[in-house]
Parts: sequence; structure tokens; C-alpha cells
Amino acid sequence: MTDSPQPTNAETPSIINERKLDYLFNVNIKPDTHNSKRALQNRQQLNRLGFDDDAESRQLIQTHLEQAVQEESNIVKRFIDNFINNNTGEEGEVDTEVRDSLLPGRTGKFAQVQSSWEVLPDGTRRFLSAIIYGK
Repeated sequence: MTDSPQPTNAETPSIINERKLDYLFNVNIKPDTHNSKRALQNRQQLNRLGFDDDAESRQLIQTHLEQAVQEESNIVKRFIDNFINNNTGEEGEVDTEVRDSLLPGRTGKFAQVQSSWEVLPDGTRRFLSAIIYGK
């Protein structure tokens, strides 16, 4: 894949589905061994930082994620993930970036956010998931 040069002041567009924020706040998550545990972990970290599940906190988290894709130096991994569409049986692939960022909380504490993004053909990043780490 060849990247075309972008002006340094160009913003990288991003897409963040509201349901993905639900996952971070552990809201309406389909129970299973992986998603339930991870969503609970993310929610506990957001609580530790002083973020409640309200419109203001969701906007702060969304803004943080949108800003994370503007920084090229925080890409820790990029890979092509192959998959099979469960509905059609067709093979596909997803160009994925993993980014690290530091989320400041209302409590004065911080957490590391490792976010995964699909890189779309036009350069837009679509938010896939995140893991929030902290002590």
C-alpha cells in the first residue's frame, strides 16, 4: 500500500460508532467470555479516571480518540488482518493500526489507551476497539 503525501496541517478523518463507546462504558454488551470481561475492565478504568456514562464523558472520550489518530508517532503496530464474512462466506482483509495514547482523567489520574483502527482506502480511520490500562 502506498501512502500519498498529506500536508502537515491536514486532519485525518475518523469514524467512531456510538456502539463502540457503549463497549468502553460497558453498556448493552452481549455477554461472552471475552467481551464482558474487557468491557468491564474498560468501565472500571473510566470510573477510576472520574468518567461517568453521560454525554459529557462520552464526548471527552470521543474527542480523545479523534485526537489520537492525528498523531503519527503513536502508531505501535500496523497489520493486515484476514477474515471470512460470516454472512457471505467471502474472504476479506482489514488494514489495521494500533495506537497508544495517554488519557487524562478528571481525578488527576491517567490511563494508557491502546486503540485499534481500520484504515479505509481514502485514509479515514474507523475505530474498532480499545483497551484502557491503568493502576
